[in-house]
Amino acid sequence: MLQRTDARPDFPVLRVSRALRIVAGVMLVLILGVTTQHLLQQRAATVADASADLMRLDHVIAEHTGRAVETIDIILHEVAVQPQRTAFLEGERLQRRIEGAPQLLGIALLDGPTTTVSAGVPAGAVEDFLAHPPAAGELAVGIPFRRRSGGWCVPLARRLDGGASLVAFLDLAYFHDFYQAVDPAENGAIILHRRDGLVLARYPRDDAAVGTSFAALPLFRDVLTHEAAGTAIITAPGETGERIIAARVLGPFPLVVSVSASLDSVLAPWHTQAGTIVLTGLAAAAVIGALLLMLASESRRVEALLADSARARAAAESANARLTEQMEERERTEAALRQAQRLEAVGQLTGGVAHDFNNLLTVLLGNIDLIQATTDSTAEQGLATRLERMRSAAERGAQLTDQLLAFARRQPLMPRPASLNAVISGMTDLVQSAMGGNIRVVLRLQEAPWPALVDTTQIELVILNLAINARDAMAKGGTLTIETANVTLSAVEPAGELPTGDYVVVRVSDTGLGMSAEVAAKAFEPFFTTKAPGQGSGLGLSQVYGLARQSGGGVRIDSAPGRGTSVSVYLPRADTELAGTEHGSRLAAPKVSTGARILLVDDDEAVRVTTAMILESLGYVIETAVGGIPALARLGAQPGNPGFDLLLTDVAMPGMNGPELADRVRAQFPDLPIVFFSGYADPDAIAGRQILQRMVRKPFRAIDLAAQIEAALAEGAAVSL
Repeated sequence: MLQRTDARPDFPVLRVSRALRIVAGVMLVLILGVTTQHLLQQRAATVADASADLMRLDHVIAEHTGRAVETIDIILHEVAVQPQRTAFLEGERLQRRIEGAPQLLGIALLDGPTTTVSAGVPAGAVEDFLAHPPAAGELAVGIPFRRRSGGWCVPLARRLDGGASLVAFLDLAYFHDFYQAVDPAENGAIILHRRDGLVLARYPRDDAAVGTSFAALPLFRDVLTHEAAGTAIITAPGETGERIIAARVLGPFPLVVSVSASLDSVLAPWHTQAGTIVLTGLAAAAVIGALLLMLASESRRVEALLADSARARAAAESANARLTEQMEERERTEAALRQAQRLEAVGQLTGGVAHDFNNLLTVLLGNIDLIQATTDSTAEQGLATRLERMRSAAERGAQLTDQLLAFARRQPLMPRPASLNAVISGMTDLVQSAMGGNIRVVLRLQEAPWPALVDTTQIELVILNLAINARDAMAKGGTLTIETANVTLSAVEPAGELPTGDYVVVRVSDTGLGMSAEVAAKAFEPFFTTKAPGQGSGLGLSQVYGLARQSGGGVRIDSAPGRGTSVSVYLPRADTELAGTEHGSRLAAPKVSTGARILLVDDDEAVRVTTAMILESLGYVIETAVGGIPALARLGAQPGNPGFDLLLTDVAMPGMNGPELADRVRAQFPDLPIVFFSGYADPDAIAGRQILQRMVRKPFRAIDLAAQIEAALAEGAAVSL
């Protein structure tokens, strides 16, 4: 009896212990299952994000590479249509075209037993090419080979009527240098292939890889056979680890650009997170095991120990959640930084090209001005017509370079009184063309709009940007409405960021999908976009907002799901009325100070000579200098006397730039008037300097340059009094 009586209290303890063991086992299984599922989801998301980043980078690189190849194809076509191809190949005109395309070494014409080459064709290149003649009617890409100088090149050829062939030799070092400028992430690579997978150029540089083939890889066998761009995870030849690779075909050319990154480097943050989560799970399991041991021996403390276990588990989950949030925030920050760095690299390339192009246009337009000014009114009508067509084409090129510089953010705003009605009317055809055939464009313009203080080039980009966003929101068609209005904001009206006063508003509205209040609140944030990966950078509306704020205005957005979107850009009203349109001769200018001595400083010889000729034709006395140091020597020849009435200097020059030269001149001759002219303004070079009031953009009209010179001379005369 004593034994049975003593044994009864053990029964509930044993039952509780067994139940707790069962519960603990189930909990451990659940923890392992949830942890495993979470880790697999995080791994898949990490790989997907990296693939999307690589596709976006590949798109940028493929665009530039395609343009470089397209330039060569255009030059080949120009040679093909020449009636005297041999003379054209050996002439200076083609040589200048080749020198302007750094990716092109030279061109050869193969016509039966006759071979004609331009300057720059590598020795032995024609013989190497003859072993692989091109097919008819297409741009053929040959096999890369080393030049005697050690660099790699590849022949591009087109078959002509009659059996002749034109062969261009492409310098592969050009693409290596460009790919280096947009260096991908750690353990990344950029490769230029032929369509069949043959490697032409690689960064980081690997001469052993050039000429090898990727044709057996699934990406080239499956994706590229469907004329598409895509991503895949592969094991590259000669490597043991897997890589994420994104590839894109270069439009009509049999070439492919691929960008890849090591899967191990992409998953490195995930491995760190996985280790943390596993350690947390093990710690939780250890806590549960300790609790079970204590419960088996002390049943009276079961409830307290279970509560401690729950608190420990909650603390572990909370710590894991905080760690996950921190890692995700870091990944988002790093992705935004990589995007900004890529845009900066592309911006630097774009700005440099636009700068050189503006110098060329300055020489072209300046000489057209001089020819038109010296052409007799009885001259052949056809000559005058051709000159005017040349001017129109050159001025269109100047507009294109303005857009390139605006994208690269290498151009300061130059606000002036402008009619928004005139700006919108002048770009209606462009907007309608961008919208396509299923979207109707409606204009509702204020009858008597106030003049707006704005940079007209930038507001054109803003309107076109908003129109393209509206088009993307109306995939099935709809109506795009562009309006202008005069608006006065009073003190009693809620104005948000806008101060009270008069504004001219341009409003772009669509009948598309619309946005929720949460999305609209973030619409102007940089890199925020609702578009699918690869279809938008998230910078369009932020650039609209930046221009409006920099101009002294602001932006408002009105949208709702299913009701379309309306974006209103508020621009300050100009204090002065619009200037009249100048007529007459291209060289007609304000009354000039005949005999005024001007020191002209520019490192580009063609620009310097052309500008000097224009100014001399207007009556000025011109001396020139090739840079800042020679200019200072000219100005300091007579102590206390600059010897000139005005300094006219370029902004972007090697060694000492224009603003630095102006600082040195101001210290020695504070009353000497200074006028800047430039086709490219480096923001770092002009930071903190007030030069926009006396600055002329290249390419310039003679009347604009003369007006700035006369205004500066008048100010200098007033100061000396």
